[in-house]
Amino acid sequence: MSNLSENRINVVITPADITAINTSVNTILSKIPANTTLTDEQRLSYNAINVANKVFAEDCLIEAQLNGAGILPGFVSLPNMQNDLTVFDQLDQMESALNNALQRIADAKRIAGHEAYGQANVIYNAFRTANDSGIANAKASVDKLKPRYEAQGNGTGRNANNTI
Repeated sequence: MSNLSENRINVVITPADITAINTSVNTILSKIPANTTLTDEQRLSYNAINVANKVFAEDCLIEAQLNGAGILPGFVSLPNMQNDLTVFDQLDQMESALNNALQRIADAKRIAGHEAYGQANVIYNAFRTANDSGIANAKASVDKLKPRYEAQGNGTGRNANNTI
């Protein structure tokens, strides 16, 4: 149960801030080439690159630039490879920043949910205690809340708002 005296998040993000955040996300997405979405199959089949593979690719590019004339086939494009390595570095930096932002959002969401659910348990138990004590107007609330309370974790009871 939550520490009810602790309320780490007691804010609502303003509609203007939500709009600004969504606009920023859309701006980021608009800067990423549209042809970069992969299917699940492609995600499994495309090679990933780790630090050692990246160093190898950079070393190959340097060697190709220095000694590749007359050795490399014409279809190998060193400028394209250089662009790929450059954009890889740029995307890696963006991914790191966005992963940090997503972790903060997930943590804040978890805290808010934890606090709200802790309060909900207190509220339900107060109505239940009041009902058990014969306070008349508590029965309707217990009857309304009880199916959902008793069904926690198994998905029954009143349908949850799936957008949360």
